[in-house]
Amino acid sequence: MNRESLNKIDVTMLFIIALFACISCIALYNVPPTGSAGRFHYVQLQLIWYLISGAVMVGVMALGYDRLKQMHWIFYSIGFVLLAGLLLAKKGFPVPMAIQLNGAWSWYRFPGGNLQPSEFMKLFLIVSLAAVVDKHHELYPIKGMHEDLLLLGKIALVSLPPLMLVFAQPDLGSALVIFSIIFAIIVVSGINWKLITGMVTAMIAGLVFLVVSWFKFPFIINIVLQAHQRDRFIAWASPYQYQNQEGYQLVQSLNAIGSGQFFNHSFNSSISLPESYADFIFSVIGGTFGFVGSVIVILLFFLLISRIVRTATGTHDAFGTYICTGVIGMIMFQVFENIGMTIQVMPITGITLPFLSYGGSSLLSMMTSIGLVQSIRMQSQNMMFGD
Repeated sequence: MNRESLNKIDVTMLFIIALFACISCIALYNVPPTGSAGRFHYVQLQLIWYLISGAVMVGVMALGYDRLKQMHWIFYSIGFVLLAGLLLAKKGFPVPMAIQLNGAWSWYRFPGGNLQPSEFMKLFLIVSLAAVVDKHHELYPIKGMHEDLLLLGKIALVSLPPLMLVFAQPDLGSALVIFSIIFAIIVVSGINWKLITGMVTAMIAGLVFLVVSWFKFPFIINIVLQAHQRDRFIAWASPYQYQNQEGYQLVQSLNAIGSGQFFNHSFNSSISLPESYADFIFSVIGGTFGFVGSVIVILLFFLLISRIVRTATGTHDAFGTYICTGVIGMIMFQVFENIGMTIQVMPITGITLPFLSYGGSSLLSMMTSIGLVQSIRMQSQNMMFGD
């Protein structure tokens, strides 16, 4: 990295990440201890993961994102093989280190902790889709309906295999994140808006069909969703009716956030909230910092996304723009879904809150994506907007 590149580092973005690290550690400290683990247990582990992922982020910044254009298939293949191994384990084949947690075959167990391949596949898919779209436009500079349909076919060919493998685990949350990445890149890929409008119309029609099927044709829902996923939807619709069963987690989340009131100073430790250190960390943040603290966290996410948008629009390299767009789609959906599920806006899915939830795989993937964005910014020769 030369001096000119270093001067282009987005310090504001790094400062936001540092704030997230502080907020995450404070929230994890306020998570009621379980078993023999003390209050500092998850804080210490999170700090270690932040140091590791921070080093990886710096490494990615130094390496340069443009090198991924030639080697993206290597990472894509690694992610695909790991996901395929989990599916084989689910089918009963002996796959080393593959484990089932919370009803899903989504993990590999290593001596230092668990690895969730879907978290890394999100990032691998972003890079591969960016490379595929960029290469397509090089081959077909003149665009027409035929070229757009061909590009959609290429995107589907790359995206559907990992999407189906993740959905089969079953991991609905990660599958939805992958879908949001695909859609975000399609929107900026230059495909005719008539095709995109048709896709959106088809998706809306599909959602309406599923809603109608929920009441009129439940056997269709039984095919699409597994039992625990259906229970989550039922609990989301009527949490207090099932507060001693499937709705328990959501009711406790609402109680936790409500206990924070306008501006709190400590989390109500009497509230028992499963997965409070991971998927429901925002409930702990709401209970610890109150409404004001929750709004600040949301505003920090908006500011982070705006910085990534700034990088995407400030580079003249289409490959870099597509990568930034995929990262935006990934972070935006995870933030919306995770926060939404804690306040009953969205159904509960096993999805983390970026940079704040405890988890090595999630944090490593997110920090790597920030490293890619920073690398794109550093290698941009001409910025569209000045700072």
